[in-house]
Amino acid sequence: MSGSGGDDYSGPKSPLRVMHIVELLAAATNGMSLAAMTEALQIPKTSLLNHLRVMVGAGYVSLRDARYALGPAALRLGAIIAADAGVLAAARPVAAELMLRTGETVMLATLDERSAEALYLDVIYSQQDIRYSPRVGSRWPLYCTGMGRALLAFQEPSFIHRYLAETDMLRRTPRTVTERTRLRRIIDEVRGSGVVVTQGEHTIGAGAVAAPVIERDGRVRHAIGIGVPIDRLEPRRELLAALVTEAAREVSWTLGGHAAPPSKFAPQDSGNSTSSLAAAPLKRTSKARQGERRPA
Repeated sequence: MSGSGGDDYSGPKSPLRVMHIVELLAAATNGMSLAAMTEALQIPKTSLLNHLRVMVGAGYVSLRDARYALGPAALRLGAIIAADAGVLAAARPVAAELMLRTGETVMLATLDERSAEALYLDVIYSQQDIRYSPRVGSRWPLYCTGMGRALLAFQEPSFIHRYLAETDMLRRTPRTVTERTRLRRIIDEVRGSGVVVTQGEHTIGAGAVAAPVIERDGRVRHAIGIGVPIDRLEPRRELLAALVTEAAREVSWTLGGHAAPPSKFAPQDSGNSTSSLAAAPLKRTSKARQGERRPA
């Protein structure tokens, strides 16, 4: 790892140098002195010190006995990255199977607590010509999307209360639920059923089915679900909800957690009638059988 000379602290190399500092300290068990870091990174001492002062102030680096080491903020970031990597590894094969079983685009999202949004970590696109096609890295509101509600409903009561009180709930389509009391009721129904179905609340003509991934500590940081055109959602509503619920249960189990308890499928105040939901096991199938099960 090395950097070029020149004291360009405020220049475009600064973000890369910050990452070099983090990487260097991550490999230093007992921390490093300023002189040792300067030699290892080949960064001017003044520029390096400027970086370190900011990083110490933000908690990403700690300074003790003239030696620098990773701080608690950097360790927290590493834990978040590791958790997401673990979820991706656990969810990917389940998501691929879910796409084959439903024929629809499958998404994995995480809750960004700072922005109170659903951040898409992984997407497996449907092979159908008309499909839902979100991008990895895109952010979606919690109040009017299936993935968002699956995340919102299983947070601490204080988070939900603050979100409902402070969020500007825009009416994105004629079907968007913006009344806070009604959304509170929907959240309670999601917690009871363990699955979300939305139709045309964020994007006209597009719906979603989503369920929470419950980890070993009982927290919900991620959700898995499908995006589907409404005309393909309604005729298969219960089947799709069952398959998504079982996928979430499988990912949760792999991570050492548990899934939301199966119960009667809640309509979530959408005005559509439903009957009881029996979860269908998401069993692995041969390639030939997978092809037979894929909806047209």
